[in-house]
Amino acid sequence: MEISEANDKVLNAKKELEAAWDGNPLPSFVLNHDLKILRCNASATELFQKSFFQLLGKDFVELICKEEIQEEIRTSLSRKSDQSSFPVILSFLEGTYQILSQSISLERLVVYIINLDTIRLPENRTDELRLKLALESGQSGVWDFSLRLGKAYFSPEYARMLGFEPEHFPQNFSHWETLVHWEDREQIRALFENYLNGSIDSHDLEIRMYTRLGKTIWVWSRGKVVERDENDLPIRVIGTHIDITERKKTEIRTEAVIKIGQKSSRAESEDNILLLALRYSLQLTESNCGYVRICRDGLIISESGLYTVRDQSASVFMPLDSSFKLPRIIRELPIKFNLKENETVELILYNKRTEYEGIDFKEVELLGTELVHILIRKRTEDLLLTSEWNLQSIVECSPNGILILFDGNIQFYNRSSEILLSQSKNQMKNKKVSEVFGFLNGEDPFEFIQSLSNNGFAPDQNVVERNIILSNGQKKWVSFWAIEIIYNGEVSILVYLNDLSKAKDTEMQLLQSEKLATIGQLAAGVAHEINNPMAFISSNLETMRRYHKQLHTIMESVNLVLKKYQTDPTVLKILTEWDRYDVTNVLLDTSDMLEESIDGASRVVEIVRNIKSFAHVNKEESFVMCNLNEVITSAINISHHNIKYDSVVEFSFAKDLPEIPCHPQEIGQVIINLLVNAGHAIEEKKNHGLYSDIQGEKPGKIEVKTRYISSETNQQFAEIKIKDNGIGISEDIQSRIFDPFFSTKETGEGTGLGLSISMDIIRKHKGKIDLESIRCEGTTFSILLPTNLEDENGSE
Repeated sequence: MEISEANDKVLNAKKELEAAWDGNPLPSFVLNHDLKILRCNASATELFQKSFFQLLGKDFVELICKEEIQEEIRTSLSRKSDQSSFPVILSFLEGTYQILSQSISLERLVVYIINLDTIRLPENRTDELRLKLALESGQSGVWDFSLRLGKAYFSPEYARMLGFEPEHFPQNFSHWETLVHWEDREQIRALFENYLNGSIDSHDLEIRMYTRLGKTIWVWSRGKVVERDENDLPIRVIGTHIDITERKKTEIRTEAVIKIGQKSSRAESEDNILLLALRYSLQLTESNCGYVRICRDGLIISESGLYTVRDQSASVFMPLDSSFKLPRIIRELPIKFNLKENETVELILYNKRTEYEGIDFKEVELLGTELVHILIRKRTEDLLLTSEWNLQSIVECSPNGILILFDGNIQFYNRSSEILLSQSKNQMKNKKVSEVFGFLNGEDPFEFIQSLSNNGFAPDQNVVERNIILSNGQKKWVSFWAIEIIYNGEVSILVYLNDLSKAKDTEMQLLQSEKLATIGQLAAGVAHEINNPMAFISSNLETMRRYHKQLHTIMESVNLVLKKYQTDPTVLKILTEWDRYDVTNVLLDTSDMLEESIDGASRVVEIVRNIKSFAHVNKEESFVMCNLNEVITSAINISHHNIKYDSVVEFSFAKDLPEIPCHPQEIGQVIINLLVNAGHAIEEKKNHGLYSDIQGEKPGKIEVKTRYISSETNQQFAEIKIKDNGIGISEDIQSRIFDPFFSTKETGEGTGLGLSISMDIIRKHKGKIDLESIRCEGTTFSILLPTNLEDENGSE
């Protein structure tokens, strides 16, 4: 019977405990050693809006906290202490919560969740005492401020957190305020001012505080109004402080690494990066001053320093210079880091308020390690950037054009390629290569370059010369060399372009010079061969003219005698034959024919003489003194057959023109070129019907003048002016007419070398050639040749 009564009592007690558990207004949980939920009450299911079966077996930490704080909460709950209390940070729950835990065995743990937002000051002082005891049972420091009276209560844990014995910690606001870090005092005063005027009813912030020994710690401060007056104004605030120094220093170090990393990615000097690292090191340790140095082989290469001063409500970091007097060193924290084999970074911090601690060394060492990694990366990036700039400079300064093509589009080009291909600056990016230049035969440029790149690497195997036409219509000789490369991760084609136009011009000029020399020699030979038969032809014609004159006189006398005896049948027959063959007119015509033949022979002799003069090759390279008027006359006679049909040549030569040093045949060649061009210009104008009818059969007019002039610097010149009334030269091409191979004539009608060679000859004579032209009105070429000129051998 006694056993039965005992069992009944146990069952009744269990029922009472069950009722008390389920009726507890605080959400309550029983957890196993893995912090899995074994049991929960009705308040817990209401808080999470889940059934008992849905909560059973769930991980309590994952249920209530976000991932960032789970490890910290798990560690706090896993401690084997009987009781603990800590705030819920980064919770999935809305509101401010505190967790109370109680170990009931080695394998069981009871956890209560208190909603601080619902707490009001209990009217029952016993309940208030229980609340404080609950908050004080954990690691948090609890405080209770009476706002109007300035009174305060601090829990024993709060006193211990600041290094005080609980019984020696003054329970008043004024003393507590002195322990707040000087940079945060204004913030705290503003906070409680906001409480007093009813602007806020809770707070959540991070501040710094001093311990009894002067050490600075970071605390997480949270508080809430728990009592109001009849006007609903706050009169009491209760809250907690948690020491978060280690976490906060980690955050500062992380911020420092991020900021230093950002600096390294810009055009920032190493000195500025080192100073930034030093500033954060001083902030982490609250040191008074410090140096950061780079040493190489034991010698200081660079050194920078900072010291801290108070500026109103914040610390300011000032640079250490020669005028700064370093205070007496009381405490020192030197740390050295290897930058490379013979180079180190040294951080030396001085005079913290208290002795340097292990956490100071750890955080600065971690910051320094990251600093070294950033410096090494920056130096590598700077070296790569320098190498890239060097390569870019080499490429940009290359006289050859360089293109990189992908799928026919231009991805890269240098300045030389812009100039070579006559493209505006920065206009070729992503253009089709076929939009920039093409081939006269219609071949696609990209297909040509692709086939060229397949010939191998050796430059002598895939260099090809082509005459290209640019987008502006200009033609150029260019050599191509191409090879496949990887550019921006894509298979592309690198193309080298070399402008051969000048080389081709020189080659053509040499060929033309050789051709002219050959023609000259041939002309001289032909002139010599013609000159011999022309000598006896002219002599014979003169003799025949004399004989014909004598014969004509006798024949006229014979005709008069015969007419007297015309009755004689024989004489009559002769007179009949005379009339039949019109001998009288034959004699007259023969006289005219002999005159014309003699005149023609004389002209042939003159032409041959002029050809011999033009084709004469100076065996001496030095200039010779010659009469410029005679050279011009010879040139006019040679070119007369090209201009005589449409043009009249008028010349006015200065009689006082002195002999000048020159190569006569070269000056003659220039005059011939200008006269022939003038004849072509007149012919073109005539073909376009631009001359008026009053011009007559020869509408063209070419004026050739010479004169002797002196310049402002007393230099003497012989001037030649050749003026025509031909078609003229348009302004847009006047600057190009002296370019080799530039011609306004149809293909096959001109080489485009005449004026180019003329310019070279005049320059060789240290002279000058100028152009004035008006479209459809005419052109004037002016040539100045110095009258005193030392040749290449130094003789005049």
